[in-house]
Amino acid sequence: MFLGVLFLLFLTSQEVSGFWKNGSQDPTYSHLGFYQKNLTCNDAGTTCQVCFNAHSDGRAYSHVIQYTTEPYKLEFTNFAGSHEHKYSISQDDPTQANRLCYELQTTDEKFVLCLDTRFPPGVVVPDTCASPIAVVSLQFNVGDKEMRGVQVLVCKP
Repeated sequence: MFLGVLFLLFLTSQEVSGFWKNGSQDPTYSHLGFYQKNLTCNDAGTTCQVCFNAHSDGRAYSHVIQYTTEPYKLEFTNFAGSHEHKYSISQDDPTQANRLCYELQTTDEKFVLCLDTRFPPGVVVPDTCASPIAVVSLQFNVGDKEMRGVQVLVCKP
Protein backbone atom coordinates (compact mmCIF):
# COMPACT_ATOMS: atom_id res chain seq x y z
CA MET A 1 0.00 0.00 0.00
CA PHE A 2 2.77 2.41 0.99
CA LEU A 3 4.67 1.68 -2.25
CA GLY A 4 1.50 2.31 -4.27
CA VAL A 5 0.98 5.71 -2.62
CA LEU A 6 4.66 6.56 -3.10
CA PHE A 7 4.42 5.63 -6.79
CA LEU A 8 1.31 7.80 -7.28
CA LEU A 9 3.04 10.69 -5.52
CA PHE A 10 6.00 10.29 -7.86
CA LEU A 11 3.74 10.32 -10.93
CA THR A 12 1.82 13.41 -9.86
CA SER A 13 4.96 15.34 -8.96
CA GLN A 14 6.44 15.02 -12.45
CA GLU A 15 6.07 17.91 -14.88
CA VAL A 16 4.14 16.88 -17.97
CA SER A 17 5.63 18.23 -21.17
CA GLY A 18 3.89 16.15 -23.82
CA PHE A 19 6.88 16.55 -26.11
CA TRP A 20 9.43 13.93 -27.16
CA LYS A 21 12.94 14.01 -25.70
CA ASN A 22 15.23 16.86 -26.71
CA GLY A 23 16.80 16.06 -30.06
CA SER A 24 19.02 19.12 -30.41
CA GLN A 25 22.15 16.95 -30.34
CA ASP A 26 20.94 14.93 -33.35
CA PRO A 27 21.78 16.84 -36.55
CA THR A 28 20.04 14.19 -38.69
CA TYR A 29 16.57 15.10 -37.34
CA SER A 30 15.64 11.42 -37.42
CA HIS A 31 15.89 9.76 -34.00
CA LEU A 32 12.49 10.70 -32.51
CA GLY A 33 13.80 13.95 -31.09
CA PHE A 34 12.01 17.18 -30.20
CA TYR A 35 13.11 20.42 -31.84
CA GLN A 36 11.97 24.00 -31.69
CA LYS A 37 11.97 25.86 -35.00
CA ASN A 38 11.36 29.59 -35.35
CA LEU A 39 9.58 30.72 -38.48
CA THR A 40 11.01 33.41 -40.73
CA CYS A 41 8.23 35.88 -41.60
CA ASN A 42 7.60 38.68 -44.06
CA ASP A 43 7.57 42.26 -42.68
CA ALA A 44 3.83 42.14 -42.00
CA GLY A 45 4.12 38.79 -40.19
CA THR A 46 1.34 37.32 -42.35
CA THR A 47 3.41 34.72 -44.22
CA CYS A 48 6.07 32.65 -42.48
CA GLN A 49 8.06 29.48 -43.14
CA VAL A 50 10.89 27.29 -41.92
CA CYS A 51 12.82 24.64 -43.85
CA PHE A 52 15.10 21.83 -42.66
CA ASN A 53 16.51 18.55 -43.92
CA ALA A 54 16.23 15.21 -42.13
CA HIS A 55 18.49 12.26 -42.90
CA SER A 56 17.66 8.58 -42.56
CA ASP A 57 19.07 5.42 -44.12
CA GLY A 58 21.40 7.42 -46.37
CA ARG A 59 18.61 9.60 -47.77
CA ALA A 60 17.82 13.28 -47.29
CA TYR A 61 14.25 14.47 -46.75
CA SER A 62 13.41 18.16 -47.10
CA HIS A 63 10.66 19.51 -44.87
CA VAL A 64 8.93 22.88 -45.27
CA ILE A 65 6.47 24.28 -42.73
CA GLN A 66 4.47 27.31 -43.91
CA TYR A 67 2.06 29.47 -41.95
CA THR A 68 -0.20 32.24 -43.25
CA THR A 69 -2.66 34.42 -41.35
CA GLU A 70 -4.88 35.66 -44.21
CA PRO A 71 -6.36 33.13 -44.75
CA TYR A 72 -5.16 31.15 -41.74
CA LYS A 73 -3.32 28.10 -43.03
CA LEU A 74 -0.69 25.73 -41.67
CA GLU A 75 1.01 23.55 -44.27
CA PHE A 76 3.66 20.84 -44.01
CA THR A 77 5.41 19.72 -47.20
CA ASN A 78 7.80 16.78 -47.41
CA PHE A 79 10.09 16.27 -50.40
CA ALA A 80 11.56 12.78 -50.68
CA GLY A 81 13.28 12.16 -53.99
CA SER A 82 10.66 12.40 -56.72
CA HIS A 83 7.80 12.40 -54.19
CA GLU A 84 6.16 15.49 -52.73
CA HIS A 85 3.54 15.27 -49.99
CA LYS A 86 1.51 18.23 -48.68
CA TYR A 87 -0.68 18.29 -45.60
CA SER A 88 -2.50 21.41 -44.45
CA ILE A 89 -5.00 22.89 -42.03
CA SER A 90 -7.07 25.86 -43.22
CA GLN A 91 -9.63 27.52 -40.99
CA ASP A 92 -11.61 30.72 -40.45
CA ASP A 93 -10.94 30.98 -36.71
CA PRO A 94 -7.21 30.70 -35.92
CA THR A 95 -7.96 30.27 -32.20
CA GLN A 96 -9.79 27.01 -32.89
CA ALA A 97 -7.68 23.97 -31.97
CA ASN A 98 -7.17 21.38 -34.70
CA ARG A 99 -5.39 18.07 -35.10
CA LEU A 100 -4.78 16.51 -38.50
CA CYS A 101 -3.16 13.09 -38.69
CA TYR A 102 -2.28 11.01 -41.70
CA GLU A 103 -1.26 7.37 -41.41
CA LEU A 104 0.00 5.06 -44.12
CA GLN A 105 0.63 1.45 -43.26
CA THR A 106 1.82 -1.26 -45.62
CA THR A 107 3.04 -4.77 -44.94
CA ASP A 108 6.49 -3.71 -43.81
CA GLU A 109 6.35 0.04 -43.14
CA LYS A 110 4.33 2.63 -41.29
CA PHE A 111 4.30 6.41 -41.68
CA VAL A 112 2.44 8.77 -39.32
CA LEU A 113 2.27 12.56 -39.60
CA CYS A 114 0.30 14.82 -37.25
CA LEU A 115 -0.22 18.58 -37.36
CA ASP A 116 -1.48 19.97 -34.05
CA THR A 117 -2.63 23.53 -33.43
CA ARG A 118 -3.72 22.65 -29.92
CA PHE A 119 -1.67 22.42 -26.77
CA PRO A 120 -3.33 20.15 -24.20
CA PRO A 121 -3.36 21.14 -20.52
CA GLY A 122 -0.05 20.25 -18.89
CA VAL A 123 2.03 20.76 -22.03
CA VAL A 124 4.88 23.10 -21.19
CA VAL A 125 5.96 25.32 -24.08
CA PRO A 126 9.61 26.43 -23.62
CA ASP A 127 10.21 30.09 -22.74
CA THR A 128 12.27 30.41 -25.92
CA CYS A 129 9.09 30.04 -28.01
CA ALA A 130 7.53 33.52 -28.12
CA SER A 131 4.35 32.51 -29.93
CA PRO A 132 3.65 28.77 -30.39
CA ILE A 133 1.83 28.04 -33.65
CA ALA A 134 1.77 24.25 -33.95
CA VAL A 135 3.49 20.95 -33.32
CA VAL A 136 4.41 18.76 -36.28
CA SER A 137 5.11 15.10 -35.44
CA LEU A 138 6.49 12.73 -38.05
CA GLN A 139 7.42 9.09 -37.46
CA PHE A 140 8.46 6.36 -39.84
CA ASN A 141 9.13 2.70 -39.22
CA VAL A 142 10.37 0.14 -41.74
CA GLY A 143 10.10 -3.50 -40.72
CA ASP A 144 11.91 -4.20 -37.49
CA LYS A 145 14.40 -1.34 -37.86
CA GLU A 146 14.64 1.53 -35.41
CA MET A 147 11.66 3.88 -35.50
CA ARG A 148 12.64 7.25 -36.99
CA GLY A 149 11.03 10.63 -36.75
CA VAL A 150 11.00 14.19 -35.60
CA GLN A 151 8.71 16.40 -33.53
CA VAL A 152 8.88 20.13 -34.21
CA LEU A 153 7.41 22.93 -32.13
CA VAL A 154 6.76 25.72 -34.64
CA CYS A 155 7.15 29.21 -33.15
CA LYS A 156 6.45 32.64 -34.56
CA PRO A 157 9.04 35.24 -33.50
